[in-house]
Amino acid sequence: MTVNYFTCTLGQAVSHHQQQDKSYGTVAGFLDFKARTAPDVPVLGLYEVTQRPSQLWEPHILTFQDVQRGVGLVAGALRNAFDIEQRQTVALLCPSSASLLFTWLGLVWLGHPVLLVAPQCSASAVAQLCKSCEVESMLYEGAYRDLAAEASKEASRFGNACLTTQPVPFAGENILEVIKRTPGGSFTPSLVDTRESGVAYLHHTSGTSSGTPKPIPQTHRAIRVLPILNGAGRATFTTTPLYHDGVADLFRAWKSNALIWLFPGKDLPITATNVGMCLEVAAASPSSGTHPEVRYFSSVPYVLQMVPDDEDGRRHLQRMDIVGVGGAALPAEVGDSLVKDKVNLVSRFGSAECGFLMSSHRDYANDKEWQYFRAASGREFLQFEPRDDGLSELIIQSGWPHMAKRNRQDGSFATADLFAPHSTTLNAWRYRSRADSQLMLITGKKFDPALLEDAIRASVSPYPGALLFPLDAIQMSDEDLLRHVAPVVYDLNRKGQSHARISKNMLIPMGHPDRGLEKGSKDTILRNKAEERFAEKIAAAYEHVHPDGIASSSPNVPDDEVPARIRDIIQTVVGECQKDLDNDPEALTEHTELLAYGVDSVACIQIRHALSRLLPRGSALPLTVVQDTGTVAGLTDFVLHKLLGQTGPETRGSERDEREQHRLMLDWSTSTASSTNRDPPRPPHGPDRLSRRTHPAPTPIQPLHLEDPPPRPRRHTHTSRERVLKALTSRGLPAPLCFDSKTQIHSCRLSDTKLGLSEKACEQLAEEVDVIIHLAWSVNFVLPLRAFATTHLAGARNLINLALASSKGKAAPRFIFCSSVAAVSTYSSRSPPATIPERVLSDPAVAGSTGYARSKWVGEQICQRAAQQIPQLRNRISVARVGQLSGASDTGVWSRSEAYPLMLNSLRVTGCLPDLDGAKRDRDEKGGEILDWLPVDVAAKVFVQDIAHQNAPPTSLQAQPSAKDVMTDAEREVARAEDGLTVHDILNPCTRTTWSDLLAWLLREQAFETVPAAEWISRLSSLQESNDVEKHNHPAPRLLGFWDKVFGASRPTLRAAEGGAAKPWVPRPEAKEAKGEEEVRRPTASRYEMAKTYERMPLLRDLERVVNAEENIPYSLVSMEA
Repeated sequence: MTVNYFTCTLGQAVSHHQQQDKSYGTVAGFLDFKARTAPDVPVLGLYEVTQRPSQLWEPHILTFQDVQRGVGLVAGALRNAFDIEQRQTVALLCPSSASLLFTWLGLVWLGHPVLLVAPQCSASAVAQLCKSCEVESMLYEGAYRDLAAEASKEASRFGNACLTTQPVPFAGENILEVIKRTPGGSFTPSLVDTRESGVAYLHHTSGTSSGTPKPIPQTHRAIRVLPILNGAGRATFTTTPLYHDGVADLFRAWKSNALIWLFPGKDLPITATNVGMCLEVAAASPSSGTHPEVRYFSSVPYVLQMVPDDEDGRRHLQRMDIVGVGGAALPAEVGDSLVKDKVNLVSRFGSAECGFLMSSHRDYANDKEWQYFRAASGREFLQFEPRDDGLSELIIQSGWPHMAKRNRQDGSFATADLFAPHSTTLNAWRYRSRADSQLMLITGKKFDPALLEDAIRASVSPYPGALLFPLDAIQMSDEDLLRHVAPVVYDLNRKGQSHARISKNMLIPMGHPDRGLEKGSKDTILRNKAEERFAEKIAAAYEHVHPDGIASSSPNVPDDEVPARIRDIIQTVVGECQKDLDNDPEALTEHTELLAYGVDSVACIQIRHALSRLLPRGSALPLTVVQDTGTVAGLTDFVLHKLLGQTGPETRGSERDEREQHRLMLDWSTSTASSTNRDPPRPPHGPDRLSRRTHPAPTPIQPLHLEDPPPRPRRHTHTSRERVLKALTSRGLPAPLCFDSKTQIHSCRLSDTKLGLSEKACEQLAEEVDVIIHLAWSVNFVLPLRAFATTHLAGARNLINLALASSKGKAAPRFIFCSSVAAVSTYSSRSPPATIPERVLSDPAVAGSTGYARSKWVGEQICQRAAQQIPQLRNRISVARVGQLSGASDTGVWSRSEAYPLMLNSLRVTGCLPDLDGAKRDRDEKGGEILDWLPVDVAAKVFVQDIAHQNAPPTSLQAQPSAKDVMTDAEREVARAEDGLTVHDILNPCTRTTWSDLLAWLLREQAFETVPAAEWISRLSSLQESNDVEKHNHPAPRLLGFWDKVFGASRPTLRAAEGGAAKPWVPRPEAKEAKGEEEVRRPTASRYEMAKTYERMPLLRDLERVVNAEENIPYSLVSMEA
């Protein structure tokens, strides 16, 4: 692509050596240089607007010599009329106009840094900006005299008592006429010598996120890093105000000797009609034959949303070589519509801190992806750091051509701008949101409200926000407003993050406010100001969770109406329109599993809140009451007990849990008939199948396994492909080149007997599959066992049934169930000092205490019963018990939402880490907390070894066409003796490293406090009451219940009490050397039989040799960096 001045980034300017002019080092020096070397080049187009028809507007085109004459004229007036201390920063409060331009440049000529204040700021914001920049003098245009006076009063409240205000020079005159009648060669004040590193002017942030604008200084050096290209043939028209990025447009054009037309923001509102008139006047100007045509159009999103609505405006955009948008995100629907109409739309991304960074400049005829910025030249200075949900934050590295601000110790600048990578194109990124504008839910999860706001704004009903404000010109009832907006929200709910869904009762019609919403200088709504102003309405919304906005606050509900009321609450929160219409669950009955019905973690919070309104004031509900009871009947029983003043029915208890484990094992065991017509087994060259939900292992498995002989090409939906590629990218894994040719992706619902697939797709899978790997299991330590039944346990059964269906006419495919060491985690404590055998254990008590652990035990039982009772599946099923996985050994990427990363990250907000070894010893677990973490990429390679292992030969029963589907009693006895399935333990064989070792490693990098676990949990709990935003919003408290159960139940012992206050923890180096004390100091880890595992997965055996030789865990430490 040809580089042009309109889209050339600072990185491209360096790469093309188009910025190396050392004839000047300051803004004033640049103006003086241009006036001497290119005096007659036309560079500035302005409009003299009257009330007459637009064809009589008078355009003014100024050359560099004209510009310098105007700057000198204003500079002389400033020096003569104003007593401003030399080099003192001066504030300028003006609309985007010729007066602003020449007053600003005149002040710069005299050596004054200039604070460019957006007129949309409030008086308080102006005063705060002036205080932070040490401004004592402010110049204003007449229309803003009252705002300037009010800001001066506000300044005294902030301790800045000497903010004087006065009008700009030539306030009552037409500055363009003054320049015209001033003869050339008039006196110009001497150029004040200014350092290149000095501040030339200051922009400020819009204050959208924080509510208070922050100044951003720009040095004189910034003028030197702009590209120098030939811009003589193409002019730019910009609607962007000078007090914002209009300055950047101006200097970018001037550096390349290009003409730029400025929209007359002082005289005209920005409308589609006025923009069109300006373009027509520029094209029809008397000198249009000698001056370049407008070929570049620069604007901000709200202008591009407005102009295409006018037919003439759209035609103007279509005639442009390039239409550029920046300053904020343009709604996708608007941009897509423009591109569809053959508008060459380009997104330009930059910041006041670092200049022009990226653009989506491309081959417009063939590449329609206008939203993806191409980080091409200079990308070595643009680093994208992974964040949550597959997003990455842009970090500008030291060495970038222009950095007005740095906020990291290494000299880099973290922009707080979040991007998503393109699924296939390298170095292409789509802007998603600001990290500081994401909303934090009480669950600790974040979501970006901009997607919802943009979708509503771009819909046929243009209503901004989830607090719904109809336009003044629109008259409709609240019901009609909701009816128009709700479908847009529901559509986004289906497509978006589950925790970011907005239920119907949280769409609040607001009517027409008595005054407009407060906006920032970029015309974006100040969210925190709106939250303050409408705080009562927002609070009321959280109180009204009953249909039709009626608060269900009365506890006087007849007992016989409680089930109906609870069902009503659930249906309202989940919202019938929010459900995936393709996966619509059955009707909600008293015994429907709520989690299967669509009640997620956020819905649980809303339902619990609504239930509390049914009870007398002061009645407490457990945080997990919805998950624990699980059904309408369970909730009804619980609420009725509370209404009668009784304790709620018992929801826990080991005996009940063990009975439930047995019941679920029987309920969900496979019971499917199979055909007796069999053909000889076929070679295993068909595809393997991965089921995936939230388990970390599948993503690394995929690129590794694609190195093997491929299945034949398949088609998959764009959405499912994007999700898989995003998962790869978020973990630092490049998509293999053969990805599309070797993979087939199905969006499944494993709880459905047909896996949510069509009959044809299901039959095709059954025909071709050779290996099924079941990894789709929610790693959630809060959910009770029953929550896994209708989803995960049903999924295990249905995938086994798929394997059974695949056995018609051939040997059944192998089925690998990904279990967890949690399924057998209490075995050693019940049978010390026995090792955990490589077989399925029948005692439900060996499972850990969480619903997750027990669900894995039930899953193993389902697999065992299938292998024992169904001849075709004998020796075709295996169980892989996976231990604690950590980040990958090469990238260190480890999800920050997992327990250990969250715990370590809590150091930032608590100042301490827990003594987990001490907590375990307090519980009589002699060894402490063992760190037998296995890097996820190593686990993935182990799975691949298992997949690639030669399939076990079919048994005689499987190979004979007359094989029976049901065993005789004698055959069943033999089967019980040999399970017919194998169990492998995929874990780190090293048990020598404990939490204390990790603390010692961390202490080498940073000093911190180590406290008893109970003290750490107490500090973590107190974060929720903190006024500090980072502490209050930290996600670690989400796992408080889990950590308290595992580490904090035993309170600090005498050992902690004797020490008084917590002291810095010091590692004991002698612990490694005191071999005689090995038994006391080293953990007594659960030991696993590994013989079968090592035979089938030699990588783990090799890992054990490395660990034993080096006495460390080299893979785990790097994973903690993420």
